[in-house]
Amino acid sequence: MKPTFFDKSSKEDPSDDNSGDLLDFFDINDPVMKVVREELKPDPDENIAPGKPDSPVKKNIFQPNSKYFTIVMYALLFVLCATLIYKFIGNFGATITVFKRFVSIVSPFLIGIFIALILYPVVHFFYKHFFIGVCKMKSKKAAKFLSIFLAYLLAIGALGILLGFIIPQVYESISEIIESAPTWYEKVTVWLDNYEKTHSNSIISYEYINNKLESAFPQIIEYLTAILGNLVPYILNTSMAIVKGIINFIISIMVSVYMISDHKNIFFHFKRFLYAVMPKKKAENARIICKNCANIFINFILGKALDSLIIGIICFLAMLLLKLPFAVLISVIVGITNMIPYFGPYIGGVIGGVIIIIVSPMQVIIFAILILIIQQFDGLFLGPKILGDSTGLKPLWVIFSITTGGCLFGVLGMFLGVPVFAVISYLVNITVQHFLDKKKISVEPYDSQDDM
Repeated sequence: MKPTFFDKSSKEDPSDDNSGDLLDFFDINDPVMKVVREELKPDPDENIAPGKPDSPVKKNIFQPNSKYFTIVMYALLFVLCATLIYKFIGNFGATITVFKRFVSIVSPFLIGIFIALILYPVVHFFYKHFFIGVCKMKSKKAAKFLSIFLAYLLAIGALGILLGFIIPQVYESISEIIESAPTWYEKVTVWLDNYEKTHSNSIISYEYINNKLESAFPQIIEYLTAILGNLVPYILNTSMAIVKGIINFIISIMVSVYMISDHKNIFFHFKRFLYAVMPKKKAENARIICKNCANIFINFILGKALDSLIIGIICFLAMLLLKLPFAVLISVIVGITNMIPYFGPYIGGVIGGVIIIIVSPMQVIIFAILILIIQQFDGLFLGPKILGDSTGLKPLWVIFSITTGGCLFGVLGMFLGVPVFAVISYLVNITVQHFLDKKKISVEPYDSQDDM
């Protein structure tokens, strides 16, 4: 019998799954092939272990791998942060200089944001309760722009009236101080001469004091003469500073108007950015945190400004009632310095006392008692009513923030040190609480803060 290995007449079924079997190339009726087939049949009673799968193909080390990519990104971020911290600490003076320069450049935008945050409640009130509620305007766009115009008109009008009343009074007070300076100098020298005659046995070196006083007045005259000699450059620099300030103020007004008018679009893009770079839950938490930080900062600034305005008005009325000199000038100084917590009232009191002592040394005692009463009223009643616990800072941290801000950024740092540190404290507290909640640890406060 011939094998049908290359039998062209044999029919091939393309759907046959066993067409690739080697035994199918031979004649199935061949007795030898029958024996082979019987031998190759598996034993049904025998358990055949499944074959081992093929070993996986090893990945090329240059193929993309998200795990290693994340590790590399964290490593690069760590190196970058470490480098920035080293540069910040190693060149702290240069860092502060660069930061001040940056703040000076973006100051019109920062002032614009601040103006927008202050005037937005006024604009919203006119829009919601007057133009929409009372006037029943159907065009929301027209109502919005009319609300913005009216709010800015009232703000500029109030500021103009305030400055129109304060500036002439302050100028008059300063002129009076300059005119009375020679008389004050003569009174001091006469008083020292009389004191020296009546206390000749004192250990005080009157000759040294007289020499200092005699040399001080000519030095003041020389300094004023030098200023007059350089009057043209001084006027030029002052004029340039005034022009720059006016331009920055106009830019700030424009920025604030656009921010109020387009605030929904700004918040929309900010929200899109957060949801794009962060998971949804974390993005929502970030929005809440940003909103709380803004509330802490703005509430403190507005509350402290209102508190200082009331204190300045009370000081002005009390000085008029007691017939103390330079009431407007000193009240403005007291009101402005009152923006600085703790130290501000004393700074204003000292400056006011030095101004009053030029005219009437005996009235300084009355002024000191007045400032003490006003500040006790502010600290015990008015301040807590207006501010409440807007910052959540203890006195130690308030003093720390004032001194640190004053050392780094001068008077502006003393003004803004407390709200900025309050925001930082809020962020640190929620971060610590997050990690405590993650570890499921609850830290209870002490029962009594006064118990030793």
